[in-house]
Amino acid sequence: MTVNVVLTRDSVCMGDDSYAPHRQDVTFDGATTLGDLVTQVADYPLRMRGARWAVFLGRNRAEGSPIAEVSPEWAGPRFLTGADPLLPLTALVAVDGELGVYFQYHPGSVPLAGPPDPGRTALDPLAGRLALWLAERR
Repeated sequence: MTVNVVLTRDSVCMGDDSYAPHRQDVTFDGATTLGDLVTQVADYPLRMRGARWAVFLGRNRAEGSPIAEVSPEWAGPRFLTGADPLLPLTALVAVDGELGVYFQYHPGSVPLAGPPDPGRTALDPLAGRLALWLAERR
């Protein structure tokens, strides 16, 4: 089974707005893990110095659930507490066969919580939404 992943992101300036919406469709094997997905699409948002992107499962941050943070200044993604990077995409895909991944821009590459080196961290107060979102999908 393949999963169509729909990537979207925030615009970061007025000039960037002229290219919106920033949609990109990518196809993954359903056995791909959530951790592999985030690692492989971490370069999708603009690679700006001093930028941090919150990664949400869902078409936007309002309907989605935060799962990770990425920055071009870090060695790898930081998964939130409660996000299982070993979960296969088939466990997350919607009825229509698509999985939305939304990137929310934050100026500054310092994470909201956790150590300065890549590792598991929580994205307060959004971490609780992840458990709720996963429970609704099962």
